[in-house]
Amino acid sequence: MTELSVPTLQFTDFLVFGACAAIFLCNWLLRRQKTYFLCFGASYAVCAAMAVWFVDFGYYGSIWSPFGWSLAGATFWIGLRLFDGRPAVTGPMIGLFLLPTATHLGLTLAGVGPAGVNAGSTIAYAIHEGAAALDIFRSPPRRSPLRHLIAWALLAIALVICLPLLPVPETSIRLSIIAIFIVDHITSILLTTAILALEAERAHAAMERMARTDALTGALNRQGLAARAGGVAEAGIIVADLDHFKAINDRFGHAAGDAVLRDFAGRAAALLPEGGHLARLGGEEFGIVLPGHDDNATAYLAERLRRAVGTVPVLWRESAVPITVSIGVAMLGAGETLNESLERADGALYDAKTGGRNRVRIAARRPAPAAAASAVCHSACTAA
Repeated sequence: MTELSVPTLQFTDFLVFGACAAIFLCNWLLRRQKTYFLCFGASYAVCAAMAVWFVDFGYYGSIWSPFGWSLAGATFWIGLRLFDGRPAVTGPMIGLFLLPTATHLGLTLAGVGPAGVNAGSTIAYAIHEGAAALDIFRSPPRRSPLRHLIAWALLAIALVICLPLLPVPETSIRLSIIAIFIVDHITSILLTTAILALEAERAHAAMERMARTDALTGALNRQGLAARAGGVAEAGIIVADLDHFKAINDRFGHAAGDAVLRDFAGRAAALLPEGGHLARLGGEEFGIVLPGHDDNATAYLAERLRRAVGTVPVLWRESAVPITVSIGVAMLGAGETLNESLERADGALYDAKTGGRNRVRIAARRPAPAAAASAVCHSACTAA
């Protein structure tokens, strides 16, 4: 039964490899810019060809065996690095790609017997797969369960291909060959599923970013600001509005107005301290939340922003578009929501607009809940 099961497993190995290749190649045909899908598909296509041709599975008797399997492993590894946005190949990787074939060739030329050549080629290929697993373990994000699953699958391949080298009876060696087939089946399914799940996770994260980001300026939108800063207990709040923005659109065109908005967002982001949040609240109005900042630090940043905007015009084609900004400042304190503090900052912004524009105004602090209650009680007692 064992003898009969090996050809069967070889055929099912071909089917699994072929199916994985088809899945990745179809994804690549739909999205040609995602080269990593092409790499994954090519890797599994080579594996499918090797599963048909490489009859004596688990034994590297021909130099084409380590070459073919290391080519498949190298292509898959390159795909993983491209998926992460990293350089496709490094110097050490090239050495590892060539190691199995070079080991086979070197041992053969040195007159080593078939068993020794097989052992050396097998260990070299195991090192190749183990290095790929280590690279995934060490690449960010390191705590991703899906990435760990990919790394463990590659490590399982590295370990199982060494089973036929163990000093065990011939019957056990045949069982180890079967184990290689089974692990190939399982790891191929796991790797394909995990990569597609990571792709879906990335697409979902991109959609989340789009839903919370202003498409024109790259700043957060109101929803994004609420998600990022909605739980902040104390913070400085800045609301800024570009002066005479309609006149800019009327004089230079809406494309120039868009350029002004992008330029303002860039200048504001450049001044933003670590942990701060910038959002486009609507039209030409922007909000900034500065967690942990007090009155003085917030007012100082608001004044820096006003000067950074008003002193340098925005270059648009052959024109220099002069811009200024009016700013309202408020403090988010205990017991107040982000929307309430934004409204108070917006009130200060209104004062800046009516006071002549191109200036900073600071809203009065919201009374603490206890102080407000005391004031109400005092007023009621006095009236009585």
